[in-house]
Amino acid sequence: MSTPTTTPRTDEATTRTPRGARPWMVVGDDRTESAAGVWGWVAAQPWPGWRVTAVTARPTEDGAPGDRAAPHAWQPVPLRELAGTDVEHVLAEADPRTVLDGYRDADLLVIGPRGPGLLKRLHLGSTAEWLVSGHRPLAPVVIARSTEPVRSVLVCADGSPDALDAVRTFAGLPLAREAEVTVLGVDAPEGGTRAAVVEAAHELRAAGVGQVRTLLVGAVPMTVTFDVRPTILGMIEKAEPDLVVVGTRGLSGLRRAVMGSTASAVVHHARCSVLVGRAGDRGRSADPVSEVR
Repeated sequence: MSTPTTTPRTDEATTRTPRGARPWMVVGDDRTESAAGVWGWVAAQPWPGWRVTAVTARPTEDGAPGDRAAPHAWQPVPLRELAGTDVEHVLAEADPRTVLDGYRDADLLVIGPRGPGLLKRLHLGSTAEWLVSGHRPLAPVVIARSTEPVRSVLVCADGSPDALDAVRTFAGLPLAREAEVTVLGVDAPEGGTRAAVVEAAHELRAAGVGQVRTLLVGAVPMTVTFDVRPTILGMIEKAEPDLVVVGTRGLSGLRRAVMGSTASAVVHHARCSVLVGRAGDRGRSADPVSEVR
């Protein structure tokens, strides 16, 4: 994969959510048919009191001047509309991955599973893969694959800080109030999974989530080592939820380094929408150029 040039961060007025302000959702909008599906998912959910920004980022083969690379207001045709909510539209002529990476103070990013064709011509990886790689996502992100209301949810719990952040992010969404939620834990050799499932269920019930049940399952046997991914993916296939909630990393950094991220596997293989909580080390400085390969 080629290395994108550094994109100027969105100005402070666009990226900062003042303390006590309305929750803020940023929607990646490449103005394609895929993006229309993303807006279908957004429109199918309730967002009372939220403010919404539609971000269109278009990479150019020869780069763009700073004033065009930085997100700025524009008036596309047609405008995106949500009932009862004003939508702000911004445009950036830059790599969509680094543009969306700049919205680290958003309460939720919503994107599609695939990027526009120009990303492929420039040999760039998908925005979805980028936003759940490395020390990301910097803000919670939903990869939307449906235009239906979220009714059934599978929450993956392992006791890690990232998984708990994902649980709390989901619990804060208006759609959680009417959802039927299953908290899934995969019984790990090091133990602690049962307590993690109980804690996640408690967080959800305390936040007023509709219906919550718990499920602890054994892992699919592995001949060499322990890996929760086949079990989680198998449960997703069996349960067919509308949304899967997962932390970007589990408890074992070594296991992740050897086998890859469970979140990345779910994003890649699940046929439903996926919510990935923010990375626990989001506050540390990350160079978007050096981390892309």
